Amino acid sequence: MSERLFIRLGTKAQDSCSWLIWSEQEQEIIASGELPGAESLASLTERAGNRPVDILVPASSMTLTEIHLPEKGQRQALKALPFMLEENIAQDVDDMHFVVGSRDGERLSVAAVAHEQMQTWLGWLADAGLKARKLVPDCLALPLESCEWAAMLMGQELLVRTGKGSGLNLPQDWLPVALPMMLADKAAAPTVATYNDMNIPGADVRPQTLDLPMLVLARGVLQAPMNLLTGSYKPKRELSKHLLQWKNALIVVAVALLLSLVDKGLTIYQVGNQADVLKAESEAIYRQVVPGSSRIVNLRSQLDNEVRKLSGSGSGAEFFSMLQRLKTSFSDVPELKPNSLRFDSARSEIRMQVTAKDYAQIEKFKELVGKDFELEAGAMNSSDEAVTSTLTLRSR
Repeated sequence: MSERLFIRLGTKAQDSCSWLIWSEQEQEIIASGELPGAESLASLTERAGNRPVDILVPASSMTLTEIHLPEKGQRQALKALPFMLEENIAQDVDDMHFVVGSRDGERLSVAAVAHEQMQTWLGWLADAGLKARKLVPDCLALPLESCEWAAMLMGQELLVRTGKGSGLNLPQDWLPVALPMMLADKAAAPTVATYNDMNIPGADVRPQTLDLPMLVLARGVLQAPMNLLTGSYKPKRELSKHLLQWKNALIVVAVALLLSLVDKGLTIYQVGNQADVLKAESEAIYRQVVPGSSRIVNLRSQLDNEVRKLSGSGSGAEFFSMLQRLKTSFSDVPELKPNSLRFDSARSEIRMQVTAKDYAQIEKFKELVGKDFELEAGAMNSSDEAVTSTLTLRSR
């Protein structure tokens, strides 16, 4: 749908809320206005209709910053993100919602906003019956237009975007002091795209087309580098209205189908119960004897193949005799499992790879089998979860 509803909320319920309906296809404003406070948002529910709803929120209600974070190992580093920003945030990090934005080289933009503030905004929208598709810091919706900064007066605030994913809102009374301080940190005068008739001493001002402030923000929301609706705030997908109309009928059909399948399943189970039990027991024994086997097509044929492989070219009697003597050792170290096992009939030896939880279990197993066999043990290799070793056993 080409028509969208944009709403700019305040920080507190009594703050005014600006709104605008914009037709992207027609490139024109359908309607716009300003509400006295959050309690009046319900008046926009009918206007929203089936239009997507995008929400702008004051950047002054959060912290927008950048951190130095190389791309290598980013996933692990992001887990520690709250603690990396702890010194820059006045509130307890456990009470904050963190959102990662765009990356510029090794600089990563981050927003930190209190959970309480997020819940307040979403509570206003829920009470009004409005469902937001995006929740965007307002200054990040200012188009940079190939400039380093962008600025626009809106009400009693100056919205300043200082990069792809950074910016802030300044009260108009602070401008004479705050702006010179911001510009003093710049080695050269930054280029600033301005959307009002303004003069910023110390900056290279690039005036843009003068439009309604909400229209400027509405156009920029679509390319905004950050959406606060992430994590636990991410909107849940909803079934289409058409599907919801058939929900009850689909449930009845599904229940009837399920009952039919259960009835047929019980009949089949009763007829073939004994055969299924025997088959399951046989397959379980096969998987125990041949570790790593997942697919069983023809149990008898597969078992014959495994016996031939294990027996080599000999009769296999010696092999089964050796397995019988190994039974007690495996029982005494139940945590130790064979990964692979091969019998060399010409040398009357079994070569096996075993896995245990620690070195002690493998040493215990070696001590036990050493009583009945000549034993050669390979090196033991450890990983995060297990220890493996290769053992060669020969009859005494």
